[in-house]
Amino acid sequence: MSAGLDELARLEENPADPARAQALSTALAVRAALDADFRRSLEAWHEQAKRAHTGGGTVHNEVKGGNQYGPVVMGQNFSNLSFGSPAAAPAPPATARQDPDHSNPPQRG
Repeated sequence: MSAGLDELARLEENPADPARAQALSTALAVRAALDADFRRSLEAWHEQAKRAHTGGGTVHNEVKGGNQYGPVVMGQNFSNLSFGSPAAAPAPPATARQDPDHSNPPQRG
């Protein structure tokens, strides 16, 4: 009896191969038919997997206006994200800097 590990390894090598997916499915079904504990565990996993959100639905991500100086994450269903220290905002352009002692008033022309 196959435990399904070889079939899983082959499927991981090429996840888009339907024949490899079918081989794993068959191995798991045979094992479940012969091993009641495995069948119960597989059924419990299947119920849990059915409740998992698979990313269905419509997502519209949009960033408008302003400047983003740190991570911008766009998508759906994120969990356990972490980022390092936030990036420092760049200095404003020279034309926007204020003269703190007003010794150089703006020129008008």
